[in-house]
Amino acid sequence: MDLLHNLRSDGQIISTHGIIISVKSQHRKRILLEIETAIAPGRDMLLGISKFVGEINRWDVHHNAGSWSLHGDNSGPSHIEPLDPKMPVDGVITRIYDTHSLSRAKALVEKGIPVVDILGDHSDSSIPLVHTDDAGIAQLALKHLREQGFNNFGFCGIEHTRWSDLRGDHFKNATAKLGCKTSTFYVPKLHFSKSAIYKKLTLSWLHSLPLPIGIFVSCDHIAPILIETAKQIGITIPENIAFVGVNNDAVSCNICNPTLSSIDASHYEIGYRAARLLNQLLEGKAPKDDPIFIPPTKLVVRGSSSELAINDPAVALAARFINRNAGSLIGVDDVVKNVSLSKRELQRRFRQFTGRSIHATIVETRISIAKRLLGNPEYTIDYVAQLSGFSSRQHFAKTFKAATGFTPGAFRKNHSLR
Repeated sequence: MDLLHNLRSDGQIISTHGIIISVKSQHRKRILLEIETAIAPGRDMLLGISKFVGEINRWDVHHNAGSWSLHGDNSGPSHIEPLDPKMPVDGVITRIYDTHSLSRAKALVEKGIPVVDILGDHSDSSIPLVHTDDAGIAQLALKHLREQGFNNFGFCGIEHTRWSDLRGDHFKNATAKLGCKTSTFYVPKLHFSKSAIYKKLTLSWLHSLPLPIGIFVSCDHIAPILIETAKQIGITIPENIAFVGVNNDAVSCNICNPTLSSIDASHYEIGYRAARLLNQLLEGKAPKDDPIFIPPTKLVVRGSSSELAINDPAVALAARFINRNAGSLIGVDDVVKNVSLSKRELQRRFRQFTGRSIHATIVETRISIAKRLLGNPEYTIDYVAQLSGFSSRQHFAKTFKAATGFTPGAFRKNHSLR
């Protein structure tokens, strides 16, 4: 839908966000964006910037993705100088990642070219910053892990990375207030997934953790190797170890097995607010002394933290078997066969640690599968019943309505594909 503006009698316009935008100068501004697109945060911020650009319709935008690594290091954007000496830029939105890029940004500011940083990987307050609220992110991660029943906590971050350190510090401080210690582990900025040394260190760290434990990971793309290593040494996920990442990168989160729970860090809003701030600087308004911190949007729960913590290896193994196989025609006896306990003892301990019977857990898991599948209009009700582990459409319909209060068809009408 086109974004419309209202022209005021004083020559100013009001955007769809209700923002008054000065049009004293008719000169179109040449704006340089130094933002990587290798991972979701950069792409989301560019979308937020493009929304603002469409609203004011007075910028000519030029994008330089640079040669970013996943974490950002000395192979970051090559510069934040004008692309063409004959066409100097009027303003820059960038990600300042080291002392070299910081000094270049300050040199531009000294020339009268405003710069807005959206990375927050330095402590110099002279460059305006729009960034995610790292404290809010840490609090949201801890809240979720506590709700899942975890009392032991861990944090995995990136070495020598300020925003990652801040998330870890806020998380550790919050757990300390609960009387809990947080075990920490840090990965290098470069080539973590290819480093044999760090794979061994990761293995050693996970072996040392008290179970069950909830792990807060500072960003999504370092979580997969943690998940794979935990599976390698036989730690059940999420019953004995749960993971929560940051960025809600749909690709990174969904190619994990199990899929990764992650916090949406509001990068779209960060991009929009950064563009709005740059526009204010271009109009001659003084920058604010304090950074602008944007709170996280939500936590998207996926398989890596979707179950309650279980401090019993046999019960955790049984719960993991149910999670993996509820879509098949399994019963209580099938669960018992995969655990070295008698049926009576497993039933007793399962109810003790989960508050539910094995049968009720199987049904509940099947209902969760069915809810997700019903969001896809291409799947017939019969097919959903089959994929959810129900023996017939009639049995599915009866069980689903008893659990949700809706027939499968009525539920589908009220839920779109996500």
